[in-house]
Amino acid sequence: MLETGEGKALKKKLSACVAVFTLIILVLAGALAYAVTALRQKDKAAAVTRERLKESGELLSSAESSLSDYRAKAEEKDRLNSDLQDKLNKAEEENAGLRKKLEALSAKKAEEQAGLIAASAEKPSGRHVCYLTFDDGPSDNTLKILEILRKYGIKATFFVINSEKLDYVKNIYEAGHTVGLHSATHNYSEIYKSTQAYLDDLKVISDRVESIIGIAPKVMRFPGGSSNSVSRKYCAGVMSSLTRAVEELGYSYYDWNVSSGDALSQTPSFTYIRNNVLKSARDKNSACVLMHDSDTKTTTVKALPEIIEGLMKMGYSFEPITPEVYGYHHNTLN
Repeated sequence: MLETGEGKALKKKLSACVAVFTLIILVLAGALAYAVTALRQKDKAAAVTRERLKESGELLSSAESSLSDYRAKAEEKDRLNSDLQDKLNKAEEENAGLRKKLEALSAKKAEEQAGLIAASAEKPSGRHVCYLTFDDGPSDNTLKILEILRKYGIKATFFVINSEKLDYVKNIYEAGHTVGLHSATHNYSEIYKSTQAYLDDLKVISDRVESIIGIAPKVMRFPGGSSNSVSRKYCAGVMSSLTRAVEELGYSYYDWNVSSGDALSQTPSFTYIRNNVLKSARDKNSACVLMHDSDTKTTTVKALPEIIEGLMKMGYSFEPITPEVYGYHHNTLN
């Protein structure tokens, strides 16, 4: 059967539509394939980005951990530095205290050596009398010393400093003993830096004592004695100047001619102290005995009864120092 002209035309139109439709499908398929490819590339890029972000996060976390460790180490270093500084400050304070103790010990040794020089002091003529003297109090030992003196019925002399127990000067004074002045601070570097420095210090302790017992003592003893050479480190010639100055102010100053040796160490044995006194006093016409009444001098307290009894056996009587008593002056070495 032969196709008509209209059939052929319709067939051509259908073929054309199929071709167009096919082309559209191919275009769409190509677009879809491109889109899928683009999405895959984006997903791959996103995955790479995520991986890099993850790596960056790990690096950041590691950096933060390192920073935290650094901060902790820095804080620990600061703490150690602070502890070290505290220890250094404490060491400096301890060294300063040690220097003062060494200075005081040096002065005490000079003081004791001066006791050997005391032989150069003229021996006063007259009665076989002993003046027991105690420096650097009052202290916790003062009342014990007073009780021993009361037991033997004898009087002594206390050259006092501005100690925490200064109120004990009332006990000393009311028991009939002599209260003498020594120093307010007993700090050699301060009191011996000039004549006026010591006189100012002396006025401080004089005023304190007067406020307690109602009188200003006029007997005194220089820390280290008038012959001390330690003062030369702080002011040349100061002792020569001071020995004149205090007398011009109406004071009588006293050294000694018998040393107990109780200042040569913190707490020497009581037998050492006793023997020093009795041996040195044996050939004396009169004796002015140097002892100490600070907190550490417990063995001085222990030796005191045997010292008193030994001196009594030598024929000594005991009296407190008064301004009229011979001064047992040493030769000044500065």
